Amino acid sequence: MKKLFSLLSACLLFLVLSACGTNSSSGANNGEATPITFAEPARILSFAPLYVAIEQGYFEEEGIDAKIASGGGGSQVIATVLSEDSQFAISAPRAMLSAIEAGEDLVAIQGLNSALTYEVAFSKKFMEEKELTKDSSLEDKMAALNGATIGSNQVGDSGDVYLRYLMEKYGQDQKTLETVKMDGTGAKVGAMQEGIIDGGIASAPFSAQVEAENGGLLAFRLSDEDMYAELAWEIVFAKRDYIEENPELAAKVVKALGKGIEFTRENPKEAGSAIVSYFEGVDEEILQASLKGLKPTYVGYGEMTQAAWDNAQDPLVDLSDISGVPTKHDTTEDVLWTNSFIKEAFSK
Repeated sequence: MKKLFSLLSACLLFLVLSACGTNSSSGANNGEATPITFAEPARILSFAPLYVAIEQGYFEEEGIDAKIASGGGGSQVIATVLSEDSQFAISAPRAMLSAIEAGEDLVAIQGLNSALTYEVAFSKKFMEEKELTKDSSLEDKMAALNGATIGSNQVGDSGDVYLRYLMEKYGQDQKTLETVKMDGTGAKVGAMQEGIIDGGIASAPFSAQVEAENGGLLAFRLSDEDMYAELAWEIVFAKRDYIEENPELAAKVVKALGKGIEFTRENPKEAGSAIVSYFEGVDEEILQASLKGLKPTYVGYGEMTQAAWDNAQDPLVDLSDISGVPTKHDTTEDVLWTNSFIKEAFSK
């Protein structure tokens, strides 16, 4: 009897432990963070809310383990999202619209920036020759671009397109503008100092770095133009079927990013310090000053508007020979873009 009792006790203990082990394993699996990857075309300060959201633990709060796949430009961003190596993309609308032109079904769920972030810096020599100052009118600065040579990260990139469209808007002949490919701020600064180019265009912290290295001066921000001050820029998007299959995850993503937008807007100095490791070789004070300058582009929690999408799309279509976006798409809400996940995430 004692042997039978011992055997029954051992069996019961085994079953209890097995059950506990199963429950413990299930709990661990349920408690694991969901891994996702964001594809970005390059390391850009406009994407600061993403980096801030990671560093401040906002994704962790939502049960997300967020990683970044960086580099390769807009085409690489699209390729990684379509292959599902990345679940979400952050890039200019042009990348998304170009993919839609090719038949892909993508949808934007948030905008990291609500204005264009490109800056144009002119060499001091060029500004003297054209009798320009920082206080000169935007009209005078557009006129000065006739026949000018400007360094850009890529000939025909979004900065090139939006700058040429702005020239046309002010009655200038954009075809007289020459853009040359120059990767990185250092190359542009050196070329400006040598008189090889008259200026350069890139997103912040470009002008702050140019001035710090005595290469030239900030001439204007493209967002000085009203049209570009309300523009869907650096948008968060994904495959539509992925979003439809993972609506709760999409809401968590926009919540983490929305908190990142808010923190970056309200605390540019702290945000700059938090993400300095993302920008090797860039002075922390320059990052902080640049984020302060970008403050007007970080609106709300990343809500988008039809007007902002129209302002992003119209120049691309108008200069489709450069942009590769010939079709004007329907920009009403819930077609190419939606605020529904932001509303859900921040309604509580």
